[in-house]
Amino acid sequence: MKLAVILGGTSSEREISLKSGDAIYKSLLRNGYEVDKIDPKYDDLYRKLKSLKPDSVFIALHGLGGEDGSIQGFLEQLKIPYTGSKVLASSLCMNKIYTQTIMKAHNIPVPEFFTVKKKDYNETDIKRIVNKIEQSFGFPVLVKAPSQGSTLGIYFINSTKTSYEQQLKAAFTSGFELENELLIEKMITPNDEITIGLLGNDKAFPLPTLEITTVTGYYDYDTKYTKGMCEHIIPARLPEAVRNKAKKLAVEIYEILGCKGFARADFMVKGNEIYLIDINTIPGFTEMSLLPDAAASIGITFDMLTNYIIQMSLGHEFPFEKYKDLVYEK
Repeated sequence: MKLAVILGGTSSEREISLKSGDAIYKSLLRNGYEVDKIDPKYDDLYRKLKSLKPDSVFIALHGLGGEDGSIQGFLEQLKIPYTGSKVLASSLCMNKIYTQTIMKAHNIPVPEFFTVKKKDYNETDIKRIVNKIEQSFGFPVLVKAPSQGSTLGIYFINSTKTSYEQQLKAAFTSGFELENELLIEKMITPNDEITIGLLGNDKAFPLPTLEITTVTGYYDYDTKYTKGMCEHIIPARLPEAVRNKAKKLAVEIYEILGCKGFARADFMVKGNEIYLIDINTIPGFTEMSLLPDAAASIGITFDMLTNYIIQMSLGHEFPFEKYKDLVYEK
């Protein structure tokens, strides 16, 4: 079988995409597939795909151009099967504002939030935004560029730094360079941060709960990709009932949004309350990535994982029966 891995691209997550794509490429070769790599930054995507005629494409593009439905739509037009979610689910999950709005409509818990558009920010006083935050849900908060990934475009606004006004100004200056609308989100504190990988097409299988701890207390770009700055704990150090509640929630979210193949849902947990903070339709596949680590904990090796994902792109289902006894944690 002939495959192509699309990696790299031009988004702010290019470097991580190259690492993920290279790991996937090597894994698919070990699985016995004939594989080529395509980098849209340098390759003519249309000509390369027409020349290769792959049976399926493994999309390893993180960020804009990869997770937002655009490459999915392009492949749909070429009638080439591809891994992961389809156009609509990819687009919705890429934007945290749309995701959280849909979740609220389905009574899925998300942190309280509101949004600020660039044009409105340029016409208002920062004090008004500070007042709105204090009246809405109070500090600390997060400012997020809604369509970024790999923890890029996230700014922590808390009392341990300079004034709230100064922090917000710096966040808006940086955030509006990335996007024209930003998310202002209540920070859930104290919290445990967990993530749940999901596999499947028509039926979602939740991987074990994975707790993330960091040396700084924040899971940002540096702690995420610097060895020794974060730790993955599987299963999460939470009561059994809370872990299984999170798994049920993750499956429900995956199915509401229409995800396919694989994804990863990220949550903040405070006591028995669980809040969705993000869902990634093309999560990382580096040596430090969360979903492959969770899969490995139940015997799904990296090579098995990439093979399952390719098979699901061709219409097969994840072998749920093989792992059904591992759905709930004890």
